[in-house]
Amino acid sequence: MDVNETRDEYVERFRALAREGLDALFAAGRLPGLVGGRLERFTVVAEEASVHAETRFSYRGRRFRYERQIWPPDFPLEIKTALYVEHLRERVLTGRYDAGGEDPGGEIDL
Repeated sequence: MDVNETRDEYVERFRALAREGLDALFAAGRLPGLVGGRLERFTVVAEEASVHAETRFSYRGRRFRYERQIWPPDFPLEIKTALYVEHLRERVLTGRYDAGGEDPGGEIDL
């Protein structure tokens, strides 16, 4: 993060970089992405002191929700963005989530 960068500037740059990474992750024929998956929504939610990024998508017949805090930053922007996209991919492809629960057709939080 640039020392002079404001919260709004950081969040907007994160939004652009993350969207680019997510689009590549869900691109048809792009391995090792989430081939056959569908990005439903990517949004950034600002609260008083923090900002969270949220991604909702479907993959192999399941619906997922992935949310992480992006502000205040704990890594430089480029690293934070790469971690956001890669962690989402890794969690889904390795099956590191609870697929059962009370509603088997419901959304899975990663």
